[in-house]
Amino acid sequence: MGIYKLAATTIVIISTLFWSKIVTAKEYVSIEIYNKSNPNGKHNGMDGNWLKADREQNNEIWNQANRFNIKKQDGYLQYQDLEERCSFYKWFQQQTDSLGFETRWASAARSTTKKLKHLLNPMALVCGNSNRQIQNFVTQGNAIIFDDIWKDLKSLIENQPVKGKAAEIWDGKLLLKEQNLIEPYYQKLSRKSIRKLERSLKKENAIARLFPGYEFEGSLLSVSDRWLYGMKLMKYHLL
Repeated sequence: MGIYKLAATTIVIISTLFWSKIVTAKEYVSIEIYNKSNPNGKHNGMDGNWLKADREQNNEIWNQANRFNIKKQDGYLQYQDLEERCSFYKWFQQQTDSLGFETRWASAARSTTKKLKHLLNPMALVCGNSNRQIQNFVTQGNAIIFDDIWKDLKSLIENQPVKGKAAEIWDGKLLLKEQNLIEPYYQKLSRKSIRKLERSLKKENAIARLFPGYEFEGSLLSVSDRWLYGMKLMKYHLL
């Protein structure tokens, strides 16, 4: 009897967590699910919600949802995976460009996230370009960086446009912060995993050669080497 009670309790907990995630998630797969979760809401993005189709079409509802969320200290909680964060980085870069900013970090973050997504593809495992440890590293690392730098992005867009040398300095500082955040996770990777990642960044495998971008130079276990690579991705020419 005790076993059945334990099983029933487990099912209830799992179901609660599942539906809680659906209710709190800001991206909905359909208007029907949105309306069910928000019976008094309006599908216009002004509540911070959007449909998957809105994001993929980069429409005004997606834009409005981002404008709503970037004003919140915990707005990062609304973006649950690499796809959503990658799309947000694109929106943020376009938004700051339109306001006269000359910062480039968000564009580089989007480019990097797009490349990392391919390491989560089952084919990357089959081809030997990724493994479970790398996939966990990508998933966790992406979330950690996004969540932590949110306040920096929020502060940037709430102030006057940053241009010229000041923009380069801002990008460099945020990039260094990003690399220091992810450093402990790099150090936990096995030598085999590090080698696989370096092969991808140095375009030593077929998949990596399909994507545009600079080749990585140095060691992934070096914060300074990763920082220099990031600055190069942002098209800053350092002496």
